[in-house]
Amino acid sequence: MINQKNILYFGPKFFGYEVEIQNTLRSLGGDVDFYDERPKNTFLVRVLIRLNLKIFVRSIIRKYYAGIYDIIAKKKYDYVLIIAPETLDFKKIAQLKKIQPNSKFILYMWDSFSNKNSFNTIELFDKVMSFDSRDADNYNLKFLPLFYIKGYESVEESVEDCKYDICFTATAHSDRYRISEKIRKQIDTYDLRMFSHIYLPNKIMYWVRKLFIRKYGYGKIKDFSFISLDQSEIIKKIEQSKVVLDINHPLQHGLTSRCIESLGAHRKLITTNVNIKEYDFYNENNIMVISRNSPLIDTKFFEEGYLEPPEEIYRSYSLESWVRCVFE
Repeated sequence: MINQKNILYFGPKFFGYEVEIQNTLRSLGGDVDFYDERPKNTFLVRVLIRLNLKIFVRSIIRKYYAGIYDIIAKKKYDYVLIIAPETLDFKKIAQLKKIQPNSKFILYMWDSFSNKNSFNTIELFDKVMSFDSRDADNYNLKFLPLFYIKGYESVEESVEDCKYDICFTATAHSDRYRISEKIRKQIDTYDLRMFSHIYLPNKIMYWVRKLFIRKYGYGKIKDFSFISLDQSEIIKKIEQSKVVLDINHPLQHGLTSRCIESLGAHRKLITTNVNIKEYDFYNENNIMVISRNSPLIDTKFFEEGYLEPPEEIYRSYSLESWVRCVFE
């Protein structure tokens, strides 16, 4: 498949997933060169790119890719993998194809096209996949859900001595905070224990949302963390918890990584994403779907044990399985 193949990989640096993907590619015999899809990971640059205001950082982006293209022109790649592009637009990918004319170009979207401006690049790829089944159906793409990394496989399955009943770790967006607060208040009345880590890149973002996007009802600044958890810390908190909480973006149809990671960690899941019922690992004993507007928690869910899915289904969501599907 990819043994002794040269792979050029562009993607965002995102909670260490890019490192895990590289390590898995190398474990399968691939030679990988990775480049961050964004020229800088400063707060300002990320915001301008996300708001499609790249005109303000155009010169930075141009110089960044000119330097990369000079380097990669000296090597031949069998595959070019691009994940969820924001700065790699049609023109830059077309230029990349001229530099690597014999490469197979693969696009994977771990965000919905409604949240990205990359749909017009599809025609430049030999293979396009999406984590969003709705996008896959609408645009005739291959559907491929997200994955769990190896660290989740080693989570202790017993929950008898867990420190927390429910664990919520997430980046703040849309109505996540408002929903999590409704759930936290219920958990408190049930005398259950909840670990919550809601991350924002900096305090400026908090005050902008607090003052100008009031529909999301942001609370006190102490409710947020401005230091992100790394994967090992997230895994530890999930291991210390009976149940994982997931609150998806309201415009997102596909499952977040947290849903798949709860599967990898053998943990029960509470989620606002009703589309999870379409997946082969869905089991109402293990997964509770709640309403965004009225998120009611049934305490009986915490009392019943976790039922393991069939091994073949469990393994099909591993990162290694994901890589094999991408490059098959």
